[in-house]
Parts: sequence; C-alpha cells; structure tokens
Amino acid sequence: MAEDSRLAPGHPIPALDGLRALSILLVMVSHTGLQDRVPGVFGVTVFFFISGFLVTTLMIGEHRRSGTIAVRAFYMRRLLRLYPPLIVSVVIVGAVWVAAGGRLDLLGVAGALAYLTNYLVILAPQALDGIGGQLWSLAVEQHFYLLFPWLMLALLPHPARLARVLACLCAASLAIRIGVALAAPEAATQYNGVATECRIDAILFGALAALLVADQAGQRWVTFLTQPTVVAAALAVLLATFLIRDEFFRSTLRYTIQSLALVSPILALTSTGRFPAVRAVLDSRPLVAIGILSYSLYLWHLAALSLGEAVAIRLAWPQLAGAALGWALAFAAAWISYRAVERPVLGLRRRFGSRVAPTEGAASLHRAAAASAP
Repeated sequence: MAEDSRLAPGHPIPALDGLRALSILLVMVSHTGLQDRVPGVFGVTVFFFISGFLVTTLMIGEHRRSGTIAVRAFYMRRLLRLYPPLIVSVVIVGAVWVAAGGRLDLLGVAGALAYLTNYLVILAPQALDGIGGQLWSLAVEQHFYLLFPWLMLALLPHPARLARVLACLCAASLAIRIGVALAAPEAATQYNGVATECRIDAILFGALAALLVADQAGQRWVTFLTQPTVVAAALAVLLATFLIRDEFFRSTLRYTIQSLALVSPILALTSTGRFPAVRAVLDSRPLVAIGILSYSLYLWHLAALSLGEAVAIRLAWPQLAGAALGWALAFAAAWISYRAVERPVLGLRRRFGSRVAPTEGAASLHRAAAASAP
C-alpha cells in the first residue's frame, strides 16, 4: 500500500493513485462505525493487489534495464519508505494513549516495529491497545517484500515458470484457509483474515497481473480480460462476493474470488486506453492527492477516529460531529507526516534507485489543493 505509482517523473501508471485513494476511503468509512455495512476489508485487498502489481512492474523494468534486481537497494527503499512514518506514528499514538491513562504493552510496540502485528491480532490482540490493529496489513506486505525479490531474481528470466510458481502459492493460500475453516471454524474468520499465509495471495495475484502485461504472449490475455463485457462480468462477481454472507465462503473463497475479479478492471484501467471517463476521475487531482497520502492516512486514521469519538462523547456532541472531527484529524496528521517525514526521506531513497523525484508528490498535492480551493 505504500509503493509509489510514479515509475519516473511525469510517467505515472494511470489510475493507481486514484484506486489507492478509493481503497483508503473505503477503509476509513468502514472504521467510522460502519464495519458491518461497508467492506473495509475489500479496501485492504485492493491495496494488496496494487502493491503486487506495482512492485512486480518496477522489478521487471529494473531487470530489463540492468539484467538483474538489486535486492539490497530494494530493501533500503522499502525501509526508507515504510519505517520512518511507522516509527513516528507508533511513538506519538502510544504517547497519547499513555497520557490519556492507557497502558501500553511493549509486546505490541515490538510487534508493530517488527511487522508481526498480524499474528498479534490472532494471539494477543490486547497487546495492540494504543498501537493500532490496522497495522496487520503492513506486516503481510512486509513479509511479501522480504521474500519476493529473491523469487523474482531467480525466476524472472523464466516468466512462465515464475507464473506457475505464483499460481501455486495462490492455490496454497486458499488451501490453508480452507483447512483452517474446516479444522477450527471458530478461529477461521480471524486467522484467515490476517495471517500472512492466508492473505498474501491478493498481492501475488497483482504480481501475476503485472507478468501478463509485461509478457508478449500474455497480451492476448490482457486484450481478452479488458474487454468491456469481461470487466462488467468481473464487477458483477465482485458484487456477488459482498452479498454472500456464509461464513465459510467469507473466510475462504471470498479472498481468492475478489482477487481474481480485480485482474480485469485493474488491467483495463492501468494498461489500456479503455474507460477514459473512469480513468479521468481516478487521475483527478483530489484523488491523486489522497492516494499520495494513503500510507500516512492508514497509519493515523484509527487513532484519529478514536480521538474524535472520545471528544464527541466528552462534549456531548452528535456522533456525526465526532466522526467529522476524526476525519479532519486523520487528514491533518497524514499531511503533517507526509511533509515532515515522508517527503524529506524521498531524497535518500533516490540514492538506492528510487525513480520518484522528491518534489513530485508535493507538486501533486499542491495542484490538488489549488484545484479544490474556492
């Protein structure tokens, strides 16, 4: 969720920032007391898919330019992109929690900084009080980042073999979810929803989509999958997954079907000239700006929404006023984090091969602010 969709200054992958914006907005709406009505988990699935698609696209480009993948430089870029904002948010949110009289569990702090939050959600959720359980998805992505470069380095010269390996890993993830649901149905919803081995397939499906785009033989599939009728069918399948309420389906097949159904519309929006009106909306300045802030929004929004709710209760405000305050605090914190933490680090990332100019994201944000001003 935290990768940059601008491969080089002035050469963005269309629609990705807009898709990222819609995903974080879906997550935030869900966490505004609407978990039972708004599929915030699907927003995370989209984040996962985009991450796999984008990271794979970047690695393929690097391999074509240099003949290899600089794994150490990749790790440094990931570290510089993800860790500084995470550390700042954990420290500040934890400090506010303690100042308000809460107890901070060092296990939760260590789990957040070691990217093990998803397993703490399963084994010791109380340890995450004052930290934020939403960090589980960052752990899944980080585990992917640790292993995927080596897989790409070994198998990218053989794309068909790489695709088969990724497909087998996706099937294994589904098999694990089914096994958990059959063996321990009472634990399946929680475990299958956050464990790396159960959710990494959404990222891998994104990687498979990127391989299709990059492979000349895969262009036939891209042409077929991006036909309007196929896109419409994929969207209908997505809608059906929201309507099916069976718990076995929701903890097993739902994640696979949703990830597969994302292939068609995301390829159509990012890799073809189809649906220009939709792409124009996704590439609009407000959505691009929100997409750029999406990582910081994800880090800060849960604490901000909780604070807004607490203030509303203390001052006897309507619930809607507390939610509005929480959203305002989330965007303010994300903006400050971007300006004070993320943006200064961009220059360091360029030393390790980042293809994003330090001023580019800020320029997009300033253009968005100007466009939305009265």
